Amino acid sequence: MTMQPVPRRAADTPDEFDDVVADEVVDHGELSPATRRVLLQLIRGPYLRGSEGEGRLWSALVRDEQLVRARLADLYLDLVVDTDAGIAFVRNLAVEDAPRVVRSHPLTLLDTALVLFLRRRLLAGQGTAARTFVGRDEIEDQLRSYRPAELSDKKGFDDRIGASINKMKKNSVLLPTDDEERWEISPILALVFGADEVAVITHDLARLVEA
Repeated sequence: MTMQPVPRRAADTPDEFDDVVADEVVDHGELSPATRRVLLQLIRGPYLRGSEGEGRLWSALVRDEQLVRARLADLYLDLVVDTDAGIAFVRNLAVEDAPRVVRSHPLTLLDTALVLFLRRRLLAGQGTAARTFVGRDEIEDQLRSYRPAELSDKKGFDDRIGASINKMKKNSVLLPTDDEERWEISPILALVFGADEVAVITHDLARLVEA
C-alpha cells in the first residue's frame, strides 16, 4: 500500500475558510466627538443634564446648540433647552405630516396622579437652589387617597402604587439617591408639561376618579 502525497493548494487559489479582509472603515462624521455624543444622548433619552457627570456633554451642547438643533430637526425632533435648570431633551417636531419619532408612554390613573403630585412638589421648590426630593411614604400617602372606598384588596392597590413608582424611576422622573426609599424629582417635569397641558390632565384625572 502506498500513501499518496497530499495535494497542495496553489498559492493563488482562494480558500473558502480564509479570513476575508474587510475594507477599512471610513468615518464620514463631520461633528466633534463630544457633539456627536450629545446627539446620541438626546436621541437615546430621556434627557441630558448639565450635572451628574455630563458636564462635558453639556458644554458641547451650549457651544454647538444651533448645529445640534438643526441635525435633530432633520430627524423631525425639536430640541428643548432650559439653561437655568440645566436640562435638555427632545420632543416630536410639530410640523405638518411629520412622523412621531418620540414614543409616548400611556399613563394609568395612578401614574397621572403621581406625575401631577411630583410636578407640584417640584414647582413649589422653584426659585431656590435646593433640589427637590420625595419619599416613598409621601407618595403612598398621596396616591392612597385615590383608592375607592369599596375596594377590599388593599395590597393589590399598594402594588399598583409600587408599579407607578417603578415607571417613574424607569423613565428617570424619579432619580436615585443614597436612600433607596427616597428620590430626587427630575427638573424635567417642569418643562414637559405646560400650564395648559396640566389643566387638561387635571380635568381628565378628575373625570376618571368620578367614573
